[in-house]
Amino acid sequence: MNVVTAEDLPALAAGAHLLASGAGRTDIDGVLHWLSALLCERGPVPLVQPDELPSDTACAAIGLVGSVTALAELPMVGDEPLQVVRALEARLDTALGAVAALDAATVNALTPVAAAASLGLPLVDCDGMGRVFPLIHQTSFALAGRSLTPLAAVGATADTLVLDATPERAERLLRAAVNVSGGWMLTAIYPTTAARLLSAGIVGSISRAIAVGRALLDAADIDDLTMRLKALVDSRVLGTGRIVELEHRTRPADIGHPAYPSSIVVRSRAEPVRSIRLEAQNELLLALIDGAVAAAVPDIICLLDPQDGHVLDVESVTLGTEVQVVVVPAADVWYTPQGLDLVGPRSFGFPLDGTGRQGGLKPMFRRDSRPRHDLTDAVADLDQGGKAEVE
Repeated sequence: MNVVTAEDLPALAAGAHLLASGAGRTDIDGVLHWLSALLCERGPVPLVQPDELPSDTACAAIGLVGSVTALAELPMVGDEPLQVVRALEARLDTALGAVAALDAATVNALTPVAAAASLGLPLVDCDGMGRVFPLIHQTSFALAGRSLTPLAAVGATADTLVLDATPERAERLLRAAVNVSGGWMLTAIYPTTAARLLSAGIVGSISRAIAVGRALLDAADIDDLTMRLKALVDSRVLGTGRIVELEHRTRPADIGHPAYPSSIVVRSRAEPVRSIRLEAQNELLLALIDGAVAAAVPDIICLLDPQDGHVLDVESVTLGTEVQVVVVPAADVWYTPQGLDLVGPRSFGFPLDGTGRQGGLKPMFRRDSRPRHDLTDAVADLDQGGKAEVE
């Protein structure tokens, strides 16, 4: 049996940052400091595989919904993990025997560790995304038929919510509660058993995040990091260059996602010079090289600083920033027809179809009778033979 110690937290946070696909790591230092103190006080958290637990062990996923920036402004007081799990246990009339992660990316790689430490429970080495997606029903748990409700949530204002609803209604109701509860809520969600986690979860995701984080922290330079990531997660480099065009739109995406679209154009340094266009909704979702699709969600598209290998966020880059564009394959379940229906390009408003896994993904442009969204305008232009313009 493995454990998560206070010494593992920097690597876990770094790996979770890469797996966030460009989403911000904004201001999680407070969470890291609190969690490190908690682990020093309570001791390491056991990290177990689902089949190491009795098959009927009650489990639930722990994850933050809302804004990490809001969490930095209104931080946890420390009893939220205990409070949210006790609320779910009361609704289920069953005590949990372990917790898992909703997603092992951004701050949500840390919150289940805090819950496990607070409750004296093991942490199951799995999650429901293997990266980050914007909606709570975009999980492997949901693909496997697990219900996300009943769920419990605790916010910055100390409100406790217990919710039973359909997945779509639960998303809307929970987001509404988040908006009036300080901008974030910690949830205990997808109640299930250890036996079902084995088939429904993405097993090994916490260990993977720690291993990726160690590679990021220990690599001597960007070339060393590239080799380490290739060996660990079969990553590939799309190109390295300078950002020559950057656009952050000022209105949310109109396809039901809590995000603001962005576009980034990178001019590569190597000959022949290529234009890499990236489209994002908080997370990076699509990469095109000279108009051809090179990667698309569920692929994990990342930006690295080519000087020191640090992960860069979509919101932190500026014109002239040097970046390396890297693609990491997502969990295999996301490349199935059912997975692509839930989290593939079309679910984010891109008129693309395709099947396969990183490099084998073969999306094609099609004329679409549905109204186009702002985020797909560049893609539609490329469909008609245009190319992204650079200065």
